[in-house]
Amino acid sequence: METGSSDTVIFGIFGNVGKSAAIDAVRQTIEFMEKRGIRYLLEGDVAAIIPEMAARQEAGASRADIARYADVLIVFGGDGTMLAGVQYALPHETPVLGVNLGKLGFLADVSAEEVFWAIDEIIASRFHIERRMTLAGRHAGHEASYHALNDIVLAKSGTAKVISIDAYVDDEFLASFLADGIIISTPTGSTAYSLATGGPVVVPSSDVIVISPISAHTLTARPVIVSGNSTITICGSTDEGSVIAMADGVALLQDQTNIELEISRGKHSVALVKGLGPKYFETLRAKLSWARDNRFHAETSG
Repeated sequence: METGSSDTVIFGIFGNVGKSAAIDAVRQTIEFMEKRGIRYLLEGDVAAIIPEMAARQEAGASRADIARYADVLIVFGGDGTMLAGVQYALPHETPVLGVNLGKLGFLADVSAEEVFWAIDEIIASRFHIERRMTLAGRHAGHEASYHALNDIVLAKSGTAKVISIDAYVDDEFLASFLADGIIISTPTGSTAYSLATGGPVVVPSSDVIVISPISAHTLTARPVIVSGNSTITICGSTDEGSVIAMADGVALLQDQTNIELEISRGKHSVALVKGLGPKYFETLRAKLSWARDNRFHAETSG
């Protein structure tokens, strides 16, 4: 991507319409851009609730069109808003900058107060692109694929107390177990749902996929890390209630008694704008409340 002047960079703007802080931040950003002559495209749902934007030529575009024509997407919201925006950016590999609104996120790592500075840095090309692998999931017997930056999950739903799961890696049988579900995550997603179930923290640049059972009814069922080039097949079934399949928290298949998914590396990667917010390990320490062990440093200092 070539940058260097406000005339050559078109910013796409997505926002969480359910958060007033996001709308306020979008409004202030637009005012800044217009004063500087910076080109932008604003999504229709956000424009509709900002009265002064109703008649603007730059407002009212669909997310799909914005992702296609913008050079950089700015997403105002938390990691959930980022995950939704990424779905539109994926086909075009449009770089995405996440703006958090009070909570430090693993994906949205620039604060609302830093947005103006971040825009100037992007125009001046003082940033870098970090590529994150994605997952593509396909339901057996169907051609449509589902894409996820964080994870694809197969879990119990409705009145199901537990589901039976069979897992295969590259057509080789891995394990069978009873559980609440199973998570297939990217390194990026290792700090999301997978971490909450006892999965490992994996550095985003790692070329691996993490398989994490959810509350398995056996102590021997543990997370497994496999090659990022693996094809993973998971089969979930239940005699009571139903099974649900989700990609980045969005339900894809539900009210099923049996679901078989084939999951592998996605064709597209996510391009995240980095170098403008905290470094990964800094974010990790802050989110997980990891601290420096002062006992060690007290003993070794002086």
